[in-house]
Amino acid sequence: MNQTPQFNVEDAIRDLIVGIAGLNVYTTNRTGLRFFPFATISASVNEQMLGNYTGVYDMSVAVNYSDTAAKISQEDFDSEYCAIFEAFYSETPTLATKIQNTILDTKIHMARISSQSPSIRANKRAWQRGLTMSVICTPSELDDGIRFLDFSEPRNSMYVGVI
Repeated sequence: MNQTPQFNVEDAIRDLIVGIAGLNVYTTNRTGLRFFPFATISASVNEQMLGNYTGVYDMSVAVNYSDTAAKISQEDFDSEYCAIFEAFYSETPTLATKIQNTILDTKIHMARISSQSPSIRANKRAWQRGLTMSVICTPSELDDGIRFLDFSEPRNSMYVGVI
C-alpha cells in the first residue's frame, strides 16, 4: 500500500522501537490519549532536494520520549531513553539500512541523528527527552531514475544531469 513518505518513515521508526518493553509508541496519525511511558514519532518534509519535482525529499523526524516524573527517577528515565537511542544508533547496520528494511515503497538514501533535546514539562510533571533525525528519501518504488542515485559518491558527478 502506497503511503506518503512521512507515514512510511514514521512506521519504520516505530517498528525499530516497538520492541522496547513497556514503551507505548505513537505516530502523528494516532489521536487520543497517550499512556506513560510513551514515544511519539513525527516526520515532516523540509524541502525537495535537487530542484522542484525531483521526488527527493529532505525530512526531519522527531522522536520524543516521555514518562511521568512522579513514578520514575531521572536516572531511570535517562536509562530508558538510552534504550531508544541504541535502537537507532549503531555502525552496522546503519540507520538508513534499518529504516529501509521495513519500507517497500520508499527509498531511504540517508538517515542520521542530527540533534537531541532534554527537557521537563512542569505542567504535566513529566520527563521528556527527544531526538531529531534527518532523512533523505524518494517516495516511489517505481524506476524514476532519481531514486537510484548514489548519495555516497564523493564527487556527485551523477547529479549533473539531474540539475
